[in-house]
Amino acid sequence: MSSWFLARWRVVALVAATAVVALVAAVLVVPALVSQNSAAEQFDCTDREDVSFDQAGPKARACGVEVEVTGARTPWETSWALPNGNTRLVVSAMPSRTNVTGEWTEIDTSITGTPGEGVLEVAAPVDPIELNAGGTAGEGRPLGSIIDGDKRLDVWFPTELPVPSVEGSHAYYQLAEGVRLVVSVSAGGTGFLPVVELADPAAAARFRGLLDGARPAEFPGAPGDLVFTTALSDGLRLVAEQEGLVNVVDADDKVHFVAAPPVMWDSAGGNEELPASVTEVTIGDRVDAPREGDALVPMRTVVDGTQIVITPDQEMLSGPDTVWPVYIDPGFDEHGPAEWVAVRTGGYTGTLYKWTTSGGEGTGYCTDVATCNTVFRQRLSWEFNGMDVVRNLDRVNVIKAEFRVNGIHAASCTATRTNLVLTNSVTTSTTWATIGDWSAYVSQRTETHRSDCGARGYRNWDATEGLRRFAENDWPTVTMGLKPHDDSTMTSWKRFGHDAELSVEYNQPPNKPKSMRFLDQENYTCTTGTGRPLINSLEPHLSAIVSDPDGGNVRPYFQIYTKSGTTETEVWKSGTLDGVKSGTYADVIVPDKELVANTTYFWRVTSTDDIFWSGWGDSCEFRIDATPPVAPKVIPVKTGVAAVYETDFERGGIGLGGKFTFDRLASADVVYFEYGFDDPLNSLDSPAANSLGQATVVYPPPTDANKHVLTVQSVDAAGNRSPKTTYTFDVAAPLEDVIWKLDENTGQLAQNTGPKAVGPLKITGADPVAGPHQLFKSRDNDWALHFNGTSDVAAGDTVLKTNESFTVTAHVSLDDGKRGAGDYVALSQDGITQSGFRLGYREDCGGGRECWSFGMPDSSTGTTMTSANVFFDQIPQVMDQWVHLVGEHNVSTDKIRLWACPVGEPDQPTVGAPVASDPVARPGTAWQAPGGFMLGRAQSAGAGANWWPGEIDNVRIFSDQIVDVAKLRRLCQGAEAESFGTGPAGFNAVDPTIKEG
Repeated sequence: MSSWFLARWRVVALVAATAVVALVAAVLVVPALVSQNSAAEQFDCTDREDVSFDQAGPKARACGVEVEVTGARTPWETSWALPNGNTRLVVSAMPSRTNVTGEWTEIDTSITGTPGEGVLEVAAPVDPIELNAGGTAGEGRPLGSIIDGDKRLDVWFPTELPVPSVEGSHAYYQLAEGVRLVVSVSAGGTGFLPVVELADPAAAARFRGLLDGARPAEFPGAPGDLVFTTALSDGLRLVAEQEGLVNVVDADDKVHFVAAPPVMWDSAGGNEELPASVTEVTIGDRVDAPREGDALVPMRTVVDGTQIVITPDQEMLSGPDTVWPVYIDPGFDEHGPAEWVAVRTGGYTGTLYKWTTSGGEGTGYCTDVATCNTVFRQRLSWEFNGMDVVRNLDRVNVIKAEFRVNGIHAASCTATRTNLVLTNSVTTSTTWATIGDWSAYVSQRTETHRSDCGARGYRNWDATEGLRRFAENDWPTVTMGLKPHDDSTMTSWKRFGHDAELSVEYNQPPNKPKSMRFLDQENYTCTTGTGRPLINSLEPHLSAIVSDPDGGNVRPYFQIYTKSGTTETEVWKSGTLDGVKSGTYADVIVPDKELVANTTYFWRVTSTDDIFWSGWGDSCEFRIDATPPVAPKVIPVKTGVAAVYETDFERGGIGLGGKFTFDRLASADVVYFEYGFDDPLNSLDSPAANSLGQATVVYPPPTDANKHVLTVQSVDAAGNRSPKTTYTFDVAAPLEDVIWKLDENTGQLAQNTGPKAVGPLKITGADPVAGPHQLFKSRDNDWALHFNGTSDVAAGDTVLKTNESFTVTAHVSLDDGKRGAGDYVALSQDGITQSGFRLGYREDCGGGRECWSFGMPDSSTGTTMTSANVFFDQIPQVMDQWVHLVGEHNVSTDKIRLWACPVGEPDQPTVGAPVASDPVARPGTAWQAPGGFMLGRAQSAGAGANWWPGEIDNVRIFSDQIVDVAKLRRLCQGAEAESFGTGPAGFNAVDPTIKEG
């Protein structure tokens, strides 16, 4: 029951790695059998490792070598993909490697660090282990710590610790004369063992004095007790078990750390070693383990909160037969997936739990008192956990297994038989009486393994039957023991090491196929009953993921059948197809004339690795409907829309959206529609048909005036698509609703010639002058108004809803010498205290740059004005030249934009190419300016401001409309049939393909 025998194991369930599933189907053209030479060319056969079974399996078969699956590697477990398609798992009782640094290396239990400074660490344990460096560096620190991921165990020794000496895997703390604490790192690098060595009775008395002197009044236990204080990670707690075992468990009672039952032992066994011929094995110092013949006594152990209280045996400390030194141990380790015991009868009836003595432990009948100190029978048993991958198989899947252990010594050179048997499960409290009758025979070996007989070394037993029973009976663990066939004589006495291993070769059947789907059907779900899918093909393309936990190719088998009650009738089968890589899609196309429409079918898939079958995967039901719907009807929505877009009519306009309703007509099984504007079926969604078989979609506000085509088709539940319906409609070009040509040349009124009922402008002070058309000699009687820049104005009614979309345009010209002398506004509409918009000129638009500007304030009473600007350096510009300005306010985007188009001078006309500013986010919330429309000034603080010095002509307003580029080009040229420049009559001089008007 001694805790020095603890070896660190960790329960790791071995799960075959699952390949990443490709999202494309694998074509079934891979041959079932590929020649080894040609297949090997796909791999580097010198690399005997791969990360997953799906990668290692094909390499092993192609190269004819064993390939380790590194993704399944643990400190105790190794898995190999074999050339025959099987897998071999090797589980060791002791860990043989660690990846504590991120890379796999051999375990190194050497203690590193400087005593008296910081902490001492273990070089390469399974998981990090820290030890107290002693002295002032160790004050307040735990004696030892084990860190397993986010789980941590800290243990404090009950007295202060001096600076230790360190040698190999041991730290020696001299507590007092004759009192030494020796902390050993466990052989497997999984924990630490503190052992107190008491040289004589006087040393025992001194140690008790140290304990009582350091013992706080609130500590549990009695004087002389060893009280180990612990600190645990959140969620962990101490639990006392039978025979003094203490487990550290979480909320689910999973064991993470253990403190094995503590014992005391004396030195009664003497100092003899194995025969001199056994030069490579020594019994070792008693600080690691007792020797044969030493008296052993278990100690009482109590858990009090986070403290472990251990009571030394006073009879051993004071008895006349005690042979000094005496040793006292607790022990702390991580919980592992393997346990082993030596149980005996005679001498004492306890258990050597997880012994790790280098000389091994014996099995048989020990009658040599000089060696054994008493007469007893002893047997050895190992229990392996974490083998669920084998446990979940059937016995036929276990191909073969071996149990392997080191034969260290034999009492005789006479070959004797040792049996491998199945035993009961083992624990710290297992005894000779509870381990079972050792009658479940598995296999045998007959030999000796005595060194001076030339026969030492590892021995293998055939464990196949044992592992088959394990799989067949679904036992939680595999427990195997060694016993002599005849244990009535010392001749059969043999010693074995603790580091046994179990090797099992198995073949897992392929996994049941999953992810069934039709490659030629969208959104397919494998189901049965009323939710069964409809498909539209008489030659469906079936597909499913097939995989094998052992990796390698898998051969699929598809079947389609009908069902009447519980009777299934096969309609079609694929037979066993060629192999595909494990974890990928296998597929097959059902041949023509095998299936008929309007019939309900079921389909399923199984697969084989040419040794075992997976069994059928889920059954999927489907029904075939191959009749497409009729073409749908398109109906323009006439209420609740900005525009009604009827076919064969010019309707709506730029920025005016609409809606259309689709009707399935006579096809009652239509579930949704696919549609697209101008680019057929390029829609962002596919609206579902409602109970009336209709769906309504939005036509977003158009950005150009042109013919447009709406394409739509119906789709039924089986995926059948109707013929396409095309619906053609015209978006009307923008039309001015207010036009002030300013061509009167007399009087104080300028009349509106647009279709909207808006009164004339009242002219105050502005004088008529020749307009741009007259100056450019393209039209006689074209007049404009000249404004003096101080008081002239032309005022009208409230024309625009400035809280809606609008476009305003005018031809303007600044007087010579006015540039850089102020900001001027050509068009505006009065608000409460300031204009709702301003179109004109600014002397500084940032960085000293002049610009044409269109701005809107952020509120009716605010002073912040956000503008869209076209800078003078962006367009050819000199004084007294005419420029066409267009201000645009788009409420659908909450942005404003300015277009500026220079047209040159009469003797040097320029190409009218509008230049646009970037769209600028309009500040605040759009608001209505309630005042009159103004030419020649703006409004600021309720008064006129920014008076215009120069000419204004041809003012046009587009209410609730955004003007397209083609229209802007025509406006730039005068917005009339004549053009400023030369060209075919009635056509634009810049772009002859654009008809004016």
